[in-house]
Amino acid sequence: MICTLCATHAVRHGALCTDCTLTTLDRLQRLPRMWESLEAWLAPGTSGPAAYSGRVRRAEAPMPLQQEVLDLRAAGGIVGVLEDWRDAVYDTRGLAIPPRTAALAHRVRNASAALQQQIHFIALWEQGGQLGREVRDLCGRVRNVVQPGRALDEPPEPTFLGYCIAVDPGGIICGRKLWADVTRTVQCDWCQCQYPPDTWLSLKHFQPGRTQPASALVTSAEPEPAAA
Repeated sequence: MICTLCATHAVRHGALCTDCTLTTLDRLQRLPRMWESLEAWLAPGTSGPAAYSGRVRRAEAPMPLQQEVLDLRAAGGIVGVLEDWRDAVYDTRGLAIPPRTAALAHRVRNASAALQQQIHFIALWEQGGQLGREVRDLCGRVRNVVQPGRALDEPPEPTFLGYCIAVDPGGIICGRKLWADVTRTVQCDWCQCQYPPDTWLSLKHFQPGRTQPASALVTSAEPEPAAA
């Protein structure tokens, strides 16, 4: 029997080969972070953080919001697909289906975690290939927004995000260059200060050369920069 996702590798049992099972698991793990990263593309007048688009936000003549971003972030987007598949797996296995309550970010994390826990069943399930394709398509759609033109599983191109704005106890700004990857929190390799995707616009605002109050800068002892 041939894997129903890659249609290349042979499988003894089930629907997914080992490679496709591990790849689907990795994509499920990444989707909550990718969902969160799309928040930066919700602001009118920008096509994303300068780390990816190379453009500075403009106050005049704002661009319309990207419909694709709205679709992916909405209840029927990433979270809807994940919850639909979680419910289908639970129903097939006779498990209690949880209610779709709480904030969308919480629902995305919960649905993703539930599917990760069921990955061994999914690999054997007759619908495993279709689940894998839809998860792959979601990751591809996010990648097309944040890094258009790059293949889904191509390693993200390191992109200059800015300079670390952490301040040490002596009042010295770190200033180390930061390189961005949409799938994870950025951490300064010198002072270890962390910058999750939802802080990147604030980091841009407080870059050297811009006017800002000294109180807005963070110390290297703090895990994240202060919000703008």
